[in-house]
Amino acid sequence: MVSEEFIFRGDLETDSLPEILATIHRHGVPGVLECTREDVTKRVYFATGDIIFATSTDREESLGESLLKEGLITGDQLRLSSDELRRTPGRRHGTVLVQMGFLEPHELGSAVRKQVQSIVWSLFAWTSGSVTFRVGTFRDDEVYKIKIPTAKAILEGCRFLADPKDVTARLGGRGSILGPKKRPSYLRGLELGAEERRLLELTDGSRTLYELCEAGPLNPGINARILYALLALDLIGRERASGAIRIQVRDL
Repeated sequence: MVSEEFIFRGDLETDSLPEILATIHRHGVPGVLECTREDVTKRVYFATGDIIFATSTDREESLGESLLKEGLITGDQLRLSSDELRRTPGRRHGTVLVQMGFLEPHELGSAVRKQVQSIVWSLFAWTSGSVTFRVGTFRDDEVYKIKIPTAKAILEGCRFLADPKDVTARLGGRGSILGPKKRPSYLRGLELGAEERRLLELTDGSRTLYELCEAGPLNPGINARILYALLALDLIGRERASGAIRIQVRDL
């Protein structure tokens, strides 16, 4: 079981999920991040700072529903496997589906990864909700372990951030000058995509956020979100604010 040692408690309305994830990754700690909004709770599990699993109480994000949406199982197979799961509590749904011949073992691993990614990406769109991180390790039977590098999750997940004004503010405003920083040692193995590399190249300490978003490879709103991911990962930093910007940034 994860230990009950308290590490962090906050609210997603004021506390940045990308920066929380970056801190967990930077310190390389195991633990569980729990986010709750209304009647939905999502948990993201970590080992050595990287994501190994995620769960959600939202029925629509269950493995069975995910497989049904992907067309990998039928409605009848979902019903039969769910009945079997209720008769033998404590077993994993994926294991039951494989044992019943409804799913191939290699399909299970891919399906779980997609489900976990979907749960994690969805959290970036939350603009409110409580968040808690507790440190601890897990028994092998507690989670179906995969590995998603947290740095890559931040780069991808930030594209789903829902509040453009919050992104702009956390980057220092439209007139903020952004510059490169020395890559942290724990990120030396991080491979950036072509769009992320281009934005990093443009962030040379001479351009404002507005100019970077206009010059970047994607639309200004997505460029801003990627820049925020780079900021959260400490690959770029805010240097200073320029004078007034006459032209407003579109879609940030």
